[in-house]
Amino acid sequence: MSFGSMRKGGASQLRVPITIVIVVTVLILGLIVVALAYTPVEFGTVALVKRFGRLTVAFDPGLHWRVPFIDQVVVIPTAVRSYEASADPGASGADYKDYPVTAQTIDGQQITIKYTVLFRISSTEAVDIARRIGRLSEVVENVVKAHSRNLARLWAQNYTAEDLYSGEGIFAYESAVQDALGQEFERNGVTLDGFLVRKVDFDEDYIRAIEQQQIAEEAIETARYDSEAAEYEKERQIRLAEAEAERTKLLAGADAERQRLLADSEAYSIQVRGKALQEFPDVVQWEFVRNLESVQWGILPSEGLTPLIPLPSFEGEEETPILPESPGEGE
Repeated sequence: MSFGSMRKGGASQLRVPITIVIVVTVLILGLIVVALAYTPVEFGTVALVKRFGRLTVAFDPGLHWRVPFIDQVVVIPTAVRSYEASADPGASGADYKDYPVTAQTIDGQQITIKYTVLFRISSTEAVDIARRIGRLSEVVENVVKAHSRNLARLWAQNYTAEDLYSGEGIFAYESAVQDALGQEFERNGVTLDGFLVRKVDFDEDYIRAIEQQQIAEEAIETARYDSEAAEYEKERQIRLAEAEAERTKLLAGADAERQRLLADSEAYSIQVRGKALQEFPDVVQWEFVRNLESVQWGILPSEGLTPLIPLPSFEGEEETPILPESPGEGE
């Protein structure tokens, strides 16, 4: 076999591995390209596509495709985020933590305000916000933090310390700051979901003064209540006395009326009896005899002597002479 024929056979054998390598390389590059073009977007986020430094489009949650090696993706959360100003930021569970705001009330009292801001970025505003403000961290720093701390401090100057110490004043202050903050957020494309006042701290001397004032007011209220209770009891006793007097008056009137009716009845009875005696004189003797039934002794008038004699019972006995017979009689 000549040398030339050997060279031709070896070249043909080398062509097969080179082809396989090229095919495998192309497949690998294709897979890489497909992987880079495949862009999944998680829920609660929006993906901004940046091409040569310019934002072009925003991808909503789902599966999207982009140009490999050219398009870059910037993910921005659209779910609600929290910014909290608290005394202990390290112990807070908020997404963004900060220290409380110090302010001064309209009557010169120094206060410390602790609050929470709930906000989110709309997917429709994400591209514009990223172009004008930047990423989410820059939105928090330049919009949420800057405006909330400023408005919380400024609006505190419209209220007295006593207003912010009570529940009603806190609600009014919270509503006022939320309205003003909502306008600033809207102007920057950020959605405000809530401004919540967690606590307002006062100077210890002021707290003691308020407590003493409340104690004094409670004492005044108690005294007023006792006074009103005493006045009520006085009025009650007066009403009871008046009712008793009216009752006595009514009873006296009823008794007088009863006595009058009895007297009229007795007078009428006497009148009737007198008229009957005039018409029937024997009735007097009959009543005299009838009344003797219960008499045991009697007084008979005589000249110079008033003898007492027993009177027998008239019931169930035979008639006997009242005076004894003479010795000569009955023989």
